[in-house]
Amino acid sequence: MKRKETAILLATVLLFAACNKKESNYMGEAAPPPVPQAQQVQRSEHPTTERPSDVPDLSNAQIVVPDMVKGKWKAVKLMVEDKQSHQISEHTVDIGTEYTLPGSEVKIKVGEFLPDLIIQGTVFTSVSNELKNPAVRVVISENGKELFRGWLFSLFPTMHPFQHPRFAVTLKDVVSA
Repeated sequence: MKRKETAILLATVLLFAACNKKESNYMGEAAPPPVPQAQQVQRSEHPTTERPSDVPDLSNAQIVVPDMVKGKWKAVKLMVEDKQSHQISEHTVDIGTEYTLPGSEVKIKVGEFLPDLIIQGTVFTSVSNELKNPAVRVVISENGKELFRGWLFSLFPTMHPFQHPRFAVTLKDVVSA
């Protein structure tokens, strides 16, 4: 019985000593000291427009509207929030047309609408005419300067959102032809 108690005590002492020893890597070398939290992530106050390295460059992507989709959708309904007045308004804009937000120089050109958007390599297309992943391509400009060229997603309004000091624009719905 005394041997058992001695073995348990010895194992406890060895475990305690191992826990207090500096961490080491798998090669037995001492691990570098931890980097303070403030130094681990440095974020700029000004967001960058650079594409992250893990996001493919789709700037020259092809947009293919399948025959099953062509002519089936007339317009999109855009929700516009005026961040200054905190007013939210809905604007129905025909596909292929341009719309100027009231009281501003912000113009929204509505391009292709894809009801079930998928990306196959560098091709944007729709795999069905069902509203499974509705998205519309828009070009937003102000005073002739392009501010945004990309997609608005009704199911994912914060994915690649349009950034503007006064307006937020999201895709709310679509109008069938």
